[in-house]
Amino acid sequence: MSSDQYYIERSLKTADGLALSFRDYGSRFSQATPVLCLPGLTRNVRDFDDLAQSLMANRRVLSLDARGRGRSDYDPDFTSYNLVREVGDTLTLISQEFDRPCIIIGTSRGGLAGMILNGVRPDLIAGLALNDIGPDMEPEGLGRIFNYLGITPDPFNTWDDAVLYMKQNNASEFPDLTDADWVAWAKRTFRDENGVPMLDYDPKLRDATLNGSFTVADFWPQFRGLAETPTLLLRGENSDLLSAETVIKMRRTKPDMTAVTVRNRGHVPFLDEPEAMSALLAFITEVEGRAKPS
Repeated sequence: MSSDQYYIERSLKTADGLALSFRDYGSRFSQATPVLCLPGLTRNVRDFDDLAQSLMANRRVLSLDARGRGRSDYDPDFTSYNLVREVGDTLTLISQEFDRPCIIIGTSRGGLAGMILNGVRPDLIAGLALNDIGPDMEPEGLGRIFNYLGITPDPFNTWDDAVLYMKQNNASEFPDLTDADWVAWAKRTFRDENGVPMLDYDPKLRDATLNGSFTVADFWPQFRGLAETPTLLLRGENSDLLSAETVIKMRRTKPDMTAVTVRNRGHVPFLDEPEAMSALLAFITEVEGRAKPS
């Protein structure tokens, strides 16, 4: 770690021999409840950097690049890009790094993984924050994701191309972003190879989707399994994946769940918005309060 770097980049060896990259923020000696951040389907740890910096002063924060994403190894068998395998990887990380239950902040697919983890090992999960994901996913949003999944935009030779691509595909759902915001989003989304932006995930995620290993049909059993788990739901006001109607159903199923709408955001909120940050900080405080003996 360089003198000006505020996190350690570390590696996790999976049961099948892959090296998965994760960022480690804060002190491992902190007594506060640790936080684990899990990105979306094609996303990476850079999505959580601002949030991790805001939390690391008094707690440990980890963020994991799932297999085939970011700086983690690509899997030679694309059928391993499935939630069962990814949950197993995450469970290995939790068991290796944490000595107490953690709070999971899961964006989209990362939130689905969090729900499954809670069902498998609820004793390891102190709370779950879901970022724009629920038990039902809208066909419109799923179709939009599949339309770009694993496909390099054309033309795509410069970072100006990358920024333009992000604007063309997201401007209506994210209407208040500045030029600097668009550049930052593009930089989080693509990796730089000699000045050329490239997909920062294995394109064979598309093959995994076509193969049926992308998801499962019904997440309501996993969501109902959160009955005893403190839960926060963040929804982008303009989300095409998580509908307002699904949020209503979720609140009926789990009345103690806190639900917050993030204005001028689609799928997904960046988690640096004031209402998102405020909700997350309050949620972490609430979870830690519940953990204390009376």
